[in-house]
Amino acid sequence: MDKKQELMNAAVHLFSIKGFHQTSVQEIAHAVDISKGAFYKHYDSKESLLVSILKRYQAETLEGLEHLDISEGLSPKETFAKKLAFELESILGDRDFFIMVFKDMPTDGNEQLTSLMQEMRSSSSKFHKKMLLDAFGSRIEPFLEDLTTIVEGIQKEYLVTIILENRQLSIDKLSRFIASSIEAITMQLDSMEAVFTETSENGFSIDSLFADMETKIKLYSKNTARLLASLDLLRQELLQDEPREFLIEALTDYLSQEKQIEKEVLLLKNHR
Repeated sequence: MDKKQELMNAAVHLFSIKGFHQTSVQEIAHAVDISKGAFYKHYDSKESLLVSILKRYQAETLEGLEHLDISEGLSPKETFAKKLAFELESILGDRDFFIMVFKDMPTDGNEQLTSLMQEMRSSSSKFHKKMLLDAFGSRIEPFLEDLTTIVEGIQKEYLVTIILENRQLSIDKLSRFIASSIEAITMQLDSMEAVFTETSENGFSIDSLFADMETKIKLYSKNTARLLASLDLLRQELLQDEPREFLIEALTDYLSQEKQIEKEVLLLKNHR
């Protein structure tokens, strides 16, 4: 194993135990028997090391999904459920590390991390769309953005419950439940109207950013009512034909002070 991989493995272990901010470069270097100076021959900073860890995680997950052993006898819906189960198990396999990601992600306006999170979000969304089309066919295309958001929303809420509340759930049962729920929705599409009709060029919808922020505010904020009111006001202002830039700037500046949604606010400001 090369030294970069050793450093990533050591960092995952230390970040999981102590958190990102509480772990020093010196501790990571010491864990693999190199000096602090030698660490910087491999990574520019602790943040760039975290970027590499997240990139490795995503690459391994997507590669695993691409090469997942699927029995020929499985139906498209069962195949969809099996892929969901693999994805969930990949995250839960590093439960402690992802607790750190949820609670201690070092955004702080870090452009490298913000760009990576945007890239990961886009790649994940594209893969989920492909999974949905493979499972339920081209007739769902007008609703693909909505269905992707539903899948990702259900996944996220269950992961929050499993990871942060330490609940024990059957991943196979959960993945089958999600697949059956999506199938039930697809059977009613003829009588439904798509909600998302516009997606950003980066592969994610502005609405999904708002949904993420709302969830995080409810989970983590001590000032829930005021933040949710500001978020709703921002959403309404962005829908106006001539949105007031001064109000949008004031609201995004206020919301960005909440650490847990800082990266989503930054994405919104950069890509609206």
